Amino acid sequence: MSDAGSGSESSSSSGANNDGSLGSTVQNAINNRAQREYREEIVKDMAIEKMKQKMHDIVNRMSRDVEQKMDLAVDDLFTEVKQFNLKNYELKQLFNEKVPDRTHADGQRTSAKKDGKLPDKVFLPRNSLLTDLFEVKHIKTIYHIFVVMLIILFLNTVVHDFVDTGSINLGFRPIIAGFGKFHIALMLWCCMQTSTFLLYPCFRMWAANRKNCAPDSSLQKLCDWSALVLFISYQCGFVVAAIKAHLWFDLPPASGVAYLMEMTRFLMKAHAFIRSNVPRALSSEKKQPDSKPSSPDAYRGLPSFSTYVYFLFAPTLVYRDEYPRTKQIRWRVVARHALEVIGVVFYISFILERFLAPLFAKFGHAKISSGSFVLSLFGSIMPGSLSFLCAFYSLLHAWMNGAAELLRFADRMFYRDWWNESTFAGYIRSWNVVVHDWLYTYVYKDCVEHVFRNCRPLATVAVFTVSAVFHELILAFTFRFFYPVMFVQFEFLGLMLMFVTKRMGKDVGNVLLWLVLSIGNGLHLSLYNMEYYARRNCPDIGDSIVDYMVPVSWTCNGISHNPNWTITAPWSLP
Repeated sequence: MSDAGSGSESSSSSGANNDGSLGSTVQNAINNRAQREYREEIVKDMAIEKMKQKMHDIVNRMSRDVEQKMDLAVDDLFTEVKQFNLKNYELKQLFNEKVPDRTHADGQRTSAKKDGKLPDKVFLPRNSLLTDLFEVKHIKTIYHIFVVMLIILFLNTVVHDFVDTGSINLGFRPIIAGFGKFHIALMLWCCMQTSTFLLYPCFRMWAANRKNCAPDSSLQKLCDWSALVLFISYQCGFVVAAIKAHLWFDLPPASGVAYLMEMTRFLMKAHAFIRSNVPRALSSEKKQPDSKPSSPDAYRGLPSFSTYVYFLFAPTLVYRDEYPRTKQIRWRVVARHALEVIGVVFYISFILERFLAPLFAKFGHAKISSGSFVLSLFGSIMPGSLSFLCAFYSLLHAWMNGAAELLRFADRMFYRDWWNESTFAGYIRSWNVVVHDWLYTYVYKDCVEHVFRNCRPLATVAVFTVSAVFHELILAFTFRFFYPVMFVQFEFLGLMLMFVTKRMGKDVGNVLLWLVLSIGNGLHLSLYNMEYYARRNCPDIGDSIVDYMVPVSWTCNGISHNPNWTITAPWSLP
């Protein structure tokens, strides 16, 4: 009995132990599952939080982008509204017969100052005049017709050559010969650019050194006068070195004229920067609250080097610390203007080889009759006018607008409606606004205010003289001879025409202006081509200064008078 009882007790205890282990296993399984589910919930919550954070970042980024784009859109809207109002006003003035006040209508200058000084140039965001006119479909169609006429003229000459000679002359030889040694011209341009860069640290050094001197002391005056003499010496040395390099490397005409024009541009930029910033350096130590600045940037700090570099490349010759800028570069506009420049270069080369070279290639070989000379003169009027218009469009519209687009320069008033002018004075002001603004700001304005003391006729003569000298300088060293046709046209005929056309009617004055421009361009091309080919064809031309100064086209196998000219009345013709 006792054994039986003990067996039952052992079996019951083992069963209890099995039940306890099974319960603990089940409990562990439940706990593990609960922990696993808890971890999964934590991972889900973390993933949800991370997703919420990402969504929040995306929303913030999108809101910032939308806000930025909205700001740009609003700025563009206001800019377009301003430009539309200005464009609408200017287009109304173009089609208006009444002549408005130039300084107010074009927005070029502010009103005259109370102290009697002449107004300053004001830069505004605006398009070139032809850019706005091409928005009118009728003007755009006229542009297309003009392009088609040039293409037809080109094809007509090509077909004529092919039928007569069996060969096609596309007029590439003037480009190949004219732009020879272009890499040397580019190397010399880099040297000029580097020397112009070095002008900035020299200016800052002078501005810093004069501050260390006692105000109005002898040492400070010596520093100022020494800096003035050094700057004038630098300008003269710059011109002499550039011309000597041009003659040493014997640059061809096209490369040479581009190089000398860049030399002149660097001179004008350097003078504009120094002239605009010297008053700021002088007024920095003795600024008075009642004094008025002589320029819009007079009392600001001296400009940074980046500002100076931008001015050197900007399509303007008048210095400012800031210019109106566009928001972005439109590369299609840049590409279109580049193609226009290339096309005009090829077309002018075609005109030179097909129309002008045959007229003057024989000068110097044998005497030319006066009849042949007159025919050559009148035969060059139409090619000269075409070259004049093509050069205007290429340089002052396509090239300047392409450069302005690359630099995001917003003020693109590089010319005005000079073709509508009825006076020569209006034509001079409207033809090349970039150069005119420099002459007005740094020659005419300074002469009126400081040199001639409100004597405007003498200031006008000074402007024409400076312009004529630099035009003649470029042409004289480009072609290696002094033939002052351009100087006479600017200095004497230009001043005379200013007074002759001053009181003419609008229609008569405009017709006379176009007639003078056409004949003047034809005469200009004729005389320079005569001298160029005469010097190439005539033997025994020396290299002395006298030989460069004396024309040979009138002496070496020059023009012979034709005594057989007769005039027959029209009614006497058979």
